[in-house]
Amino acid sequence: MTQTIAYITKSFINLFYPLHCAVCKKILGSENEFGVCDFCRGQIRQNPRPYCGICGRSLKDNEKLCAECRRSKFYFTRAHSAYLYEGVIKELIHKFKYNKKLYLSGMLSSLMADFIKADLRILDGIDAITYVPLSSHRLRTRGFNQAKVLASHLAREFGLPLSDTLKKLRSTRNQNELSRDDRLVNLRGSFRMIGNADILKGQRVLLIDDVMTTGATLDECSKTLLGGGACEVSCLTLARGL
Repeated sequence: MTQTIAYITKSFINLFYPLHCAVCKKILGSENEFGVCDFCRGQIRQNPRPYCGICGRSLKDNEKLCAECRRSKFYFTRAHSAYLYEGVIKELIHKFKYNKKLYLSGMLSSLMADFIKADLRILDGIDAITYVPLSSHRLRTRGFNQAKVLASHLAREFGLPLSDTLKKLRSTRNQNELSRDDRLVNLRGSFRMIGNADILKGQRVLLIDDVMTTGATLDECSKTLLGGGACEVSCLTLARGL
């Protein structure tokens, strides 16, 4: 009965204030839960298999590791990225982060959850979920941390604790403005643990962020988490930069 009333109310409101797709602006039906039409949602491309066994980059052949992971060492054990950072998903992430379209978090976190459900090994042995923090300045400017919002949805969906474990000590230049080597220098020493030093002792942690490009941010966070007592860190991002 309650659901029926809610549906009728939503339909009535939509009659006078119709919902529009966040991407193409097509009018949506009142039953649409995510604010994106089926066509635009269908344009989102999954990160194609096979994946690099460490960083999760899509490979063109059946090699176990990409060239970068064969010559570099990361602090995280494994990283996964659900979709390619292009087109519709790129536009949705930008609207979510920079235009404060928080209603899109439902769809974006649902996409991440679907990716996990297709391969539940991602959660094997995971004790807690945490997220990449923002600097206090960027958090005040943006008003929310997009990684925390996504991580909160996933923690509820899969019944795992969400741990507020990391703090960013200073504002840094945007990573997408820098070369890989400069990204590493840009982030060095910029994170630390907060709260109880033993909160992650001996735990396997899943670290969440919205986009992975070189992995420098995830790696620096993983280094801090391991230094704070975590025994293993794996990573999951909504999208992977091309």
